[in-house]
Amino acid sequence: MCYNKRGMTVTEYLKRYSPRFRGHTPGHKGSLDSRDITEIAGEFPEAQLAESQRMAAAVYGAKSLRFLTNGSSIGIKAAVLALGEGFVTDGYCHRAVTEAAELAGVECYKLPLRVDPETSLPELPTAESVVNEMRGRGVRNAVIQYPDYYGRTPDLARIYAAVRSEGGKLICDSAHGAHFVFRPDLFPKSAVKLSDVCNLSAHKTLCAMTQTAYLAVGGNFDIAALDDKLRLLGTTSPSYVLLSSLETALAEGLGRAGEYDGIAEYVARFKSRFPCLKNDDITRLVIDFGRHGGERAARALAADGVIAEKYDDRYVIMILTPFDGDREILTESVGKAFGGRI
Repeated sequence: MCYNKRGMTVTEYLKRYSPRFRGHTPGHKGSLDSRDITEIAGEFPEAQLAESQRMAAAVYGAKSLRFLTNGSSIGIKAAVLALGEGFVTDGYCHRAVTEAAELAGVECYKLPLRVDPETSLPELPTAESVVNEMRGRGVRNAVIQYPDYYGRTPDLARIYAAVRSEGGKLICDSAHGAHFVFRPDLFPKSAVKLSDVCNLSAHKTLCAMTQTAYLAVGGNFDIAALDDKLRLLGTTSPSYVLLSSLETALAEGLGRAGEYDGIAEYVARFKSRFPCLKNDDITRLVIDFGRHGGERAARALAADGVIAEKYDDRYVIMILTPFDGDREILTESVGKAFGGRI
């Protein structure tokens, strides 16, 4: 990612910024981090940011894409505010979805939670369940999670088609699916072209810093209204270190896409040894410790220096990326957590 001097990347600008005297904010004047600077009138960051977002949109196949420094949740909230109508959502939706409805003053109707007795997890929404709920509630829009925390993906293409047939819009909470685009041969399809607008959390599965995300418009959604809501919700002083991190995450994602083959091989070996949930995302390792075993196992792993992303009554969830380090540490620790039974 490199443009002309005026249009160099945010990352390049921050690296080269070295004035003799900083008469501007922030107050630490570069002592905490020399890259942490403010807007430089007429020079930075408008041109750099616009070009970086354009390039990111090309990577994801989006019509438009915005960098977010207020977290992935802000993308969902901006999209619901821009939508301005009630909607149906998953029974297990993220709190950002219900908070978005509260902010927008619209109704949020959750699909009934039906638990699969085999997996102990909520059943995924279907096109039929979404449409039936929309018609029953008198709304035409939906907000659907893809993938969920366990790496499972509903049939988003069918759901999107069904929502469009009702004359509505589909907002996708794809916070955990930002990496899908880099290896379409290994991962489910990216949500960008399977929804009208979706959030993609860069810090969850890519190498970006915490609180960074992308908001991508892949379908028929009012980008001007979206920008307006992002302006209302966001800060007037975004961190350019975080914006730089969003650029870096894309470059690293493209450059290290081949390393997912090693993850796939590791996961295949791991699953041949330990019981795991069958899901759609190989980077989401959901280890099955049996009913009432999840918390005990997570605590045993933590005592051994291995920290999980999440655990519940039955499962312990690990997120794998090209930046893991020695994955055999995980294998050994999980073996201990099973107490040598496997």
